[in-house]
Amino acid sequence: MQSRRKYRRMRAMSTPLPRATTLLGLHVASAVVFGVIATALMTYLPLQKVDRGRGAQIRQIYRGEYAWVNARDEAFGLAWSNLQLSPTRMTTPLTDGDLPRWAEPPPPPYPDVQFLRIGTLASGWPLPTVAFRWTVTTTKRNFPIHAELDDGNTSISHAAESVLTGGRGGAPEERRIVWAGALANIAMYAAAAFVVLTVVARVKRRAT
Repeated sequence: MQSRRKYRRMRAMSTPLPRATTLLGLHVASAVVFGVIATALMTYLPLQKVDRGRGAQIRQIYRGEYAWVNARDEAFGLAWSNLQLSPTRMTTPLTDGDLPRWAEPPPPPYPDVQFLRIGTLASGWPLPTVAFRWTVTTTKRNFPIHAELDDGNTSISHAAESVLTGGRGGAPEERRIVWAGALANIAMYAAAAFVVLTVVARVKRRAT
């Protein structure tokens, strides 16, 4: 008799485990889905909502034998980098000046043109998830503008408009995912969703 009671008690204690495991799996899957959707939304919304940047800062960037004029601006969920290659090569190679990985210029050789300009817009919050790039080798195109003149706060909104509509400077020639930022954002949003789902489940369990 005692062994039968013990068996029933052990069985009753073990039955909730599969249900709890299934619920945990559902929470994890739902949180990951939410993380992906939230990351996509927070990549698109900054492009849609931007009005102006905070005001560009211009600096000099050195990569090997090449010097670049770099204008950078920011807005909520957006970052803009405008690079213009200096026409004269340096005699002594030098690497100086910080750039995000998504804004780094491509490796040489570069086309033999008077004005090589590379504009890159990164979108995503809190970290960049997608980068859009324009490469200009002619003076007939006015976007991105010359980097030394890009000290206002409108290039970032013009770039966002070009991404969405192809206006201003035309559609970007390159679009690439910034995987480090995308995965980090998905993980952050998924973790927040998982915490909320877990708390709600506990409250419901206590209520019943």
